[in-house]
Parts: sequence; C-alpha cells; structure tokens
Amino acid sequence: MVRARPGQALTAFLLAVFAMAAAVSAPVYSAAADRAVVRSEVSAAPVTERVVQARRTSPTLQDVDFEDLVPQLFNDSGFSSVFSTEYDTIITPNDAKITTIAPRFVYRDDVCAHLRFTAGRCFVSETEVVLSTAAIERLGLHVGDTFQACYATIDAESGDFIPAGPNSTLTLVGAFEPRNKAEQYWSDADYFNPRYTARQTTEPAFASRLTLEALEHGLTLEALEHGTERQALDVVIDDSAITRDSLDAINASVQAGKDKLAALPGHATVHTELPALLTRINGDRDLVAEVVPVAAVPLVLLCWFVLFIAVAAATQERRLELGLFALRGVSAPRRWWLAAGESVLPILAGAAAGFVLGHFMVRVAARVLLSSSSDVPLSAGLNWWALASLGGALLATLLAQRAELAKRTADLLRNVPSRVSRWGAPVFEVVVVVLTVVAVVQLRWGSGGLTGFALIAPSAVVIATALLTARAVLPIAERVGRRAMRRGRIGPTLAAYTLSRRPGTQRVLALFVVAIGLLIFAATAASASSDARDRRTRVELGAPRVLSIEPVSRAALLSKVRAIDPQGRFAMAAAMLPVSEDSAVPPMLAVDSNALAATALWDDPALPAAEAARRLKPDPGRPTIMVDNKDLSLDVTIDALVDAYGVHWVAVVVPSDGSDVGRVDLGQVRTGRRTYTRNLPMCVNKCRLAALELEQPDGRGFDVTMTLHSLSQRGAALVDEAAFADTDGWRAPESPGPKLLVPELTAAKDGLRAEISGYKGADVAVRIMPTDVPSPMPIVMARTAGIGDHMTGFDESRQTITIVGEVETVPKLGYRGGIVDLDYAEREATDGGDAEYPQIFLGPDAPPDILDRVRAQGLTVTGDRAVGPLRAALDEQGPAVALRFHELAGGLAVLLATGALWLVASLDRLRRAGELRALRAQGVARRDAGASGYLALVGTAALIAPFAALASWLLVREYLPVFSDDPQGFQASYWPSPVPVVVAWAAASALLAAAAIVAGARLRAATTQRKR
Repeated sequence: MVRARPGQALTAFLLAVFAMAAAVSAPVYSAAADRAVVRSEVSAAPVTERVVQARRTSPTLQDVDFEDLVPQLFNDSGFSSVFSTEYDTIITPNDAKITTIAPRFVYRDDVCAHLRFTAGRCFVSETEVVLSTAAIERLGLHVGDTFQACYATIDAESGDFIPAGPNSTLTLVGAFEPRNKAEQYWSDADYFNPRYTARQTTEPAFASRLTLEALEHGLTLEALEHGTERQALDVVIDDSAITRDSLDAINASVQAGKDKLAALPGHATVHTELPALLTRINGDRDLVAEVVPVAAVPLVLLCWFVLFIAVAAATQERRLELGLFALRGVSAPRRWWLAAGESVLPILAGAAAGFVLGHFMVRVAARVLLSSSSDVPLSAGLNWWALASLGGALLATLLAQRAELAKRTADLLRNVPSRVSRWGAPVFEVVVVVLTVVAVVQLRWGSGGLTGFALIAPSAVVIATALLTARAVLPIAERVGRRAMRRGRIGPTLAAYTLSRRPGTQRVLALFVVAIGLLIFAATAASASSDARDRRTRVELGAPRVLSIEPVSRAALLSKVRAIDPQGRFAMAAAMLPVSEDSAVPPMLAVDSNALAATALWDDPALPAAEAARRLKPDPGRPTIMVDNKDLSLDVTIDALVDAYGVHWVAVVVPSDGSDVGRVDLGQVRTGRRTYTRNLPMCVNKCRLAALELEQPDGRGFDVTMTLHSLSQRGAALVDEAAFADTDGWRAPESPGPKLLVPELTAAKDGLRAEISGYKGADVAVRIMPTDVPSPMPIVMARTAGIGDHMTGFDESRQTITIVGEVETVPKLGYRGGIVDLDYAEREATDGGDAEYPQIFLGPDAPPDILDRVRAQGLTVTGDRAVGPLRAALDEQGPAVALRFHELAGGLAVLLATGALWLVASLDRLRRAGELRALRAQGVARRDAGASGYLALVGTAALIAPFAALASWLLVREYLPVFSDDPQGFQASYWPSPVPVVVAWAAASALLAAAAIVAGARLRAATTQRKR
C-alpha cells in the first residue's frame, strides 16, 4: 500500500517530521535559552554581584588564622582572590617644619600591577615603601630618602592620629599614581578618598607583607594591645565561571567559604550579593520554562491537527478500497490496521527524523535569536514533549480514520463525499470553547499565572475563535453560492459550494485562522514587550548616556559639570535627594535644569522638557548674596539670651569652585548691639552665603531675641537695614513639629527681628537664610507618584513644595518620583554635603572625548552606561528570549498551514479531476470549472485572524511577563507598535495566498481534456 501511494506516505512522513521537530523544539529551545539567559545575566550583572568580601580585625598581633585560611577558600576555577591588611601609621618628615601625615599602611596582593610609577620602582625588601606623588611632595621627600614611621591610633578627644609605638626607619623607593581608581581590584577599600581628613593625606602607603610584619614587631614591645590589623579578602568570580551547570556548585562553594570565615575569632564579616544574582538567574530560567510552552503547546496541537486533516483526506480517497475490504469479508480490526498501517509506518519514521531535525533547527535558531551559540545535546529533547508528540500523532492518525471506517459498506462504495457530521463537530467546538473559558478564568482569577491549565489560554482563545468563525463562514458561503447561481456565475458558484459543502473545508479554514492568528499574537506580544523595554530603558537611564561619579560635593558636581559644558548643550549634573523618613514622599531627583532639554530622554509631549525646565527654575526675584575671602561683618543686637552658654555666630558659606562648605566662627555672642567680624579664607573664588547661625556647644537649646541690622564686606553693605527688614528676603528652616523650634522672623524699623522663646528643652535651629530661591520649591512629578505639600531637602530638612507640572514618567525614577532643580535645592541646603549617587547625564551631542573632559575636572568616573547596552541586556532576559520562540512558533505554524493547503489541494486535484473534465466537456469555461475557492479561503482567514489574535491579546496581555524583575509600573501596552504586527500579518497572508494561487492553477490544469 505504501509502494502504491508513495506521495501520501511521503506527506505523512514530512508532517510527522515537522510535528516531532516542533515538539522537541520547545525543550531544546528552553535548554538553549537557559544557557543564554544565564550568560547574559552574568555579563550584565554589576561586579558587586560577583564579589565576596570578608572583613576582620585581628584580635591580637599574633593571630594569623584569617591569613592562613585564605588560600584554602574560593580556590575553584574562575575565582580570583585579593588579600589585604593594614593599620594606621604616622610618617614624620625629615624637615621639622613640615607637618606629619598619618596614611593607612597597606599590603595588598599584586598591588604594583595596579599602580603607575611616576618615579622609582615598586618595593622589594622589607624596609621599602612606596608613596603617592602628592604625599611625597607634601613631605618634601625624594625617591631613595629614608624617613621615620610608627604605629598610630586615634585620640578619642581630638580625633587626631597620635603615635602608639617607637619609630622605624623605612626607605622610599617609588612614587605612584593609581592606574584606575574605579577598577574592581580596589573593591570598597576607599584608599583614594579625595577629601582631606585628620590623616592629612588622601592616599595610603603601600609596602610588602614583610614590611608590615617588621614594623609591627618593632612596635609590639610597647604597644602590643594596639598592634591589631584590619584584614580583608576580596574574591571576584569570573563571568565564565558562572554557567548553567555550575550555579549550584558556586553557591555551595561561596556558602562554605562564608561559614569558615564567620567561624574565626574576631567576628569576621562576610558580604556578597551573589545570592541576588543567582535569584535573578533562577527567576529568568523559570520564566523561560513558563513562557516557551505557551507557544509550544498550540504548535504541537496544530501539527496533530494537520496530521488529522492529512490522514482524514487520504482515508477519504481510499473509501472505495475500504468498502471493497468490507465487502470481501475482511474483519473490522484488520481493516483498521490496514488503513492505519499505511500512515503509522511513515509517521514513526518521520518522528525519528524530526527528533534530530528539531535539535538542528533550534541550534540554528539559537545562533540567530539568542546570544548563545552553544550546541544543545540530543538528550535535551528526549522527554515527555517528544513522547507526547509521537503519541498525539498516532492518536490523530487513528481518529482521522474513524469516520470512514465506521461507515456502512454501501456508503463507502458510493463515490460521493461524506457530509460534515451533524453533531460530532459542534460537540468538539463546544468542548474547545468550554476549555478556553476555563483556562481564561483560571488565568485571570487564579493565582498561579501561566501555569497548569491556564498555560493554553492564549492559544485556546485563538483556536476557539477560529472554530466558531469558521463555522459561521460556511452558511455565508452557501448563500453566496446560491446568489451566484441565480446570476449565472458558474465559477463563483462552484467555489462557494466547494467551501460550504466539501468535507474538511471548515477544518482547513480554522487551521489558517489559527496559524495566522498565532503569528499575529506572537508579533503583538513581541512588539508590545519591545515597546515596554524601550520605554523602561529610556526612563530608567534618563539620558542617552549616563556617567556615575565618585562621591563629590553637590556644589562641586554642579560647578564642574557646568565647566565641562557651560552652555548646557550636552552635559547635565544630577543627584538623588535623601530618602525621606516620610513614606508619603517619593524619591526625588535633582537636575541642572539648564541642560534638561538637551540631555534628558523626555517622552511627555504634553509638557516638553524645555517647558519643564522653565517651570523648575523660575526667577526668584532676589540675587544670591556672594562674598569673597575678606572680612565679613555682621551688625546685630542681641536683646535677650536664656540658657545660652558659649553661643557663637557662624556664617555658612558655599564656595563657588565646589570645595568644602565653610562654617566660619564670627565670634561668641554677647547681649547688646555688636559687630561680629571674621575673614573667609575658603572664599578666594567667591562663596554663596547659605546661612547665619547661632550655635551652642553640644547642640543645647536656648531662647534668643535679636535684631539683625546689616551685613557688610570691604566697607560696603551687602545687606542694609531695609534689606533685612524685608521679611520676604529671609527665611528660617521649616519646622516639622515640636521637636524643632525655629526663629519667628518679623520686620523691625532697623532690620530683621528674630525670636525663639519658651524652648523648654526642645531642639532649636537658630538659622537665618537668604531667600534666593522660589518658595515653595517648584517640582515636576510623575502623575501616579503622589506627594504631599513637602519634600526632604539635601540637608534632610523639610521643604515646602509646589507641583508645577505632571508627566507620565520622570527620567530615572519613572512612575514613582519627581524632579527638582539641583541649583535651587542646593541653595536651600546649608550642609554643603556630598551628592547622593552623583551622575552626569550626557545628551546625543556629547563629544567623543567627554571622558577626558570629565577627568580633567578632577572627577572620577565609576560607571558608564548607555541606552544601547542597557537595552540589549533587557533583550537577553528570560521573557524576551522566550517571546522569540513565540515568533518562531508562529512562523512554523504558517509554514505548516501552507503545507496543509498544498496537501489538501493535491488530494482535491486527484479527487475532482474527473468532475472538472466532465464540466469542461459540457461547455463550462476552464476558469470557471477550475474555481477552487482556495484564495477566498485564505482571504477569509486573513480577515478573521487579527480579531482572534486581538481577543487573545486583550485577555492575557497583563499575564505575559515582560521583565524578569519588578517592572515598577512598566508593562506591555494594549496597543503595540503596529508595523511589526502588520508585517507579520502581511507575510503570513501573502505566503498562504501564493500557495492558494499556485494550487488553483494546478487544479485548473487538471481540467484539460486528456488526448485519446
């Protein structure tokens, strides 16, 4: 039988190949995607998530347990460890006129490879030391000089470093500068903090381990109890070490190392963010395993359906043969096996070939769609997917023959096609609709998401819609045929009756709708998810490129970035405001609004960036009070002081060059009218007057009544009595409650009157500040963020706000924050502190040498992120990788439908050839006789499929994962970018239409009369 009908056997073989390949593609793709998401998550993870940090202070000088244990830990392949130890020293210059310095005395593994020597060389022997170039210049030393150093401790009262042992003689052999202060090698040791402290230096001294030991032993005779070390171990796990197969082993190794370190005396602390990376990786893997079957299940079902159609059509062609079997007394079981065997044998052979083809197909797809090109072993597809596919194919084969084998012999011997079952198909459709409703209800109102029966919800909606609409189309085709017959149009009549009366037409139409619908659904999901990733990337990054900066003062950040880009064409300073203790205050970002329009990725057309910048920085109407380094004189009358002991006037000034804020003591306060004068040495390059304060030691409260008359410098009044009397020009800190009392400011005829009374032990803030910013502070908020009437300022004080604009999302903070002008927010603060998370937003016009310009301003770049790499990282997360399989499965479904069309057309051509030639002999035109209706079938499916896909998308949209982490408001939109969806629809429709045209041409060719 196979030899007699090789075409049908080949068709069954190819369909089985395709079905098995589609079935194994799901687990094989999952395995490939699993490897890809692990690799992408590891490569995109910050280094801090691949680091293990151990810190310990040795209990005694002789304790070496930590150091001895280090070589035994984290020695697996891909782990690199750096051990370091240090203590404080005092270096005494050879010139008595030069002040001593107290650097950290450090040994760190392989340190010389990370230093650039400007003079001399690295240390070799136990008496050799290398110092920074700046420290050498400060000490007045030269390479080759010797100097004295001793162990040091901190004096509890003064906070200064003091000697704690005898001096030892060391030799200076090299001057260094760090190659890259931001590289991971330096970890979080903070060796190169640019701010001056009691150490009088900003860099450590480096020496060999023997040097530290020798210096220690020189000190232990007198200071054993002080001779402890601060020890550290930094372990970096290489990208290549974290793979799909090594996750558990790495986690176990890190945990074992942590346990051993924690067991040491001295309370060793171990910190690692590796668990966060592993959790994210496992979450990605779970999402891949969850989302891939959503597309794989309908693809396998579609393969079974096509097999069913193919075998059913082939069985109908053998109706006469089966009737003769029955007529000649062949038993029913033998008739079943004779009919089935012709299809089962090719299906079994095709399943074996498809198993191998599926692996090869996914390997090719992995190279195209994923960042991974690693081969997946054949064993990856050997699971229940393959077995279910084979079993389903065999079951579809048997069910496809049931209708014909169950007929009476007389019906089988008739050469008339069977009509559609009156009850079988409707019952099947009702069952599908009921299962679809159950799946959707479980998905939308259950708690498991895309698990269990809800897994089939997206495809079930498309299938149910396809079956129902296909059933509705048949009566319409019947009416179209009758109307065409009345009008004498033979071709349309034959085509319409072929659609409405031929068995299997409804199945084929449903197949086309499902295939096109699945591809459209996949394109819709992919497009909407891509839009969400685009939106999230733009919003969370905030600018096309963002540089993270080493800690620096807010004033310095603002002034240095403006020095890089004075016109605000490509660079903008940005910093986060402190997190408020008030949960009603969302995160706030401070930006230099002068450059907002040129740098920020702003997506709200209702409020353009330029307009937002204008609203954020209105003219306050009063100039900033600027002072220089000359004497500053404050004329004030103190009328009353209660519980005031040692109260001093303090002028708070913020240097324009970004250096540290100055708190200048103007003198002790006395009652009566007096002038308090002091120069401002830090204001050589001008300073902004931030506040005038009354400060009492230990922050004790007091009452005061006073009048400020004038503030002058260089003999000229900066603020006269009239200016002080203008209360709109002065303000006190906002009081959040009874625990903080602030002065009550009122106008007096000779100045500004300020009073605090009845403090009764409460905290007070006697601070008077010029109003050189708008009050309340203007902010722009995300519409859904929510905020009250105040925010927390840079100095953590309460600040009244007014919302001057609302947008969908704000740069960096998205749907949950707001922005404020950095300059104004800094003027509101009086602490002159460091910026939190200082960054530089770079616009598209940033020059190629921007990093050099940033370094030239003394800023150290610790991070450099751009939209492209960040977007690419999101594209390699589990949901994005899984959705690519949806597109692949949709494409395979359309190819399968095309093959089914070709199969049906071939069988139809054989079945109808005689009928059509008879019509031609009776004078029917060739074109009319060969009217197949295939193109109408495809056109009908192309019209129905978008609605089926749309129904599925609207029902399941919010349950399809887009990101592997918390999206913070970002999700797939209802209406994605239309171009990818239209392209998918057009491509599927065009392919099926082309197949329909060719199939129709072949059918018309069959109407040609044979030559006798």
